[in-house]
Amino acid sequence: MNRRELARLGWREHSLAYLEKHLQGYKDSQAYQEQYQSVFFFASPLFQKMWEKELQNLDEVAAQDLLRGVMKLLLMPSDLSGTCEETAFLLSRIAPDCPPGSDFWKAFSRVVQIAFEKDPLADQSGDQLLKRQVHQLRYLLSSYQAQWIRTHEARAVQTDEEALQAYLQEARAITVDAYAAARLHNKVSVTSDGHLHYPSGASQQVNFKILLNFHTEYILDQDGQFLNEVDPYQISENGIVNGASFNYGLARGRTHKDLDIDPVKAWDPPFRKQVLYQQGIRYLAPKNDRSVEGYWSRKGVFAQGGKSYKQQVAQRVRRFLRGIPRLRWRVLLQNGLHRIL
Repeated sequence: MNRRELARLGWREHSLAYLEKHLQGYKDSQAYQEQYQSVFFFASPLFQKMWEKELQNLDEVAAQDLLRGVMKLLLMPSDLSGTCEETAFLLSRIAPDCPPGSDFWKAFSRVVQIAFEKDPLADQSGDQLLKRQVHQLRYLLSSYQAQWIRTHEARAVQTDEEALQAYLQEARAITVDAYAAARLHNKVSVTSDGHLHYPSGASQQVNFKILLNFHTEYILDQDGQFLNEVDPYQISENGIVNGASFNYGLARGRTHKDLDIDPVKAWDPPFRKQVLYQQGIRYLAPKNDRSVEGYWSRKGVFAQGGKSYKQQVAQRVRRFLRGIPRLRWRVLLQNGLHRIL
């Protein structure tokens, strides 16, 4: 066990003491090495246990050191390129079996919250490289969680939606929010004459959002396919524009705005900005009101059949929930049955 090597990754003494004691239980040299090497894979079971130890008496400096260590382990670039090859490589640096509902995602988010409590993530000060990497890691983590569902739940000819439904039908101790606002994930370009230009050249767009324990975010299109900014197999304009991003913040309070919303403008990768603000087309979210270009308007440019954009998304969510008998009525009731049906 190389303490100096591990300390350079941000691990503090009490975590190293735990690791040393843990490794002493492995008398076989091969098993010992396998356990030791697993610490260098983000989200491995042993990595998770040490990360939990680090939450004890963690301050801002130590939290940022831990995150720098994660970036070293992942070989995280200063900016994601968005290519399938890069994404596949980065995902290979993450242990393959950390479920979307794992408590680790809460623990990881807690370190980010501590790291940028006094040094706002969106501010272009302090360690700007770390801030850029931490922000863009959100896209990689969402891609990882989409791939986890595809790998562990998908069957032949299944859509991503059906695989996610299968996971949620069996999963326990997970808070599911199927009616989370999807306005920001339905960006559209509105031309000067009022015509709508949807990403990927689509004729219509009804993307919806599923949150698990708030941190894990899935965005699906109307055909039931995951939308992500980065993906190891296929890239779509709709995914780049409207895709999922892991949430570091909490549902209540300022952390969601500080860690997940405000940093986008400062630290988004160039490949995404080029798509969002390409010449002649600018993708923007519907306005959060009942104006002509409003998300809530039943008569505006986004309305169809007398239904607002919000109502169209809610209707699509109900269709998703019908595929999860165990959850359907509980989620409906949690979100105000009288407002939805």
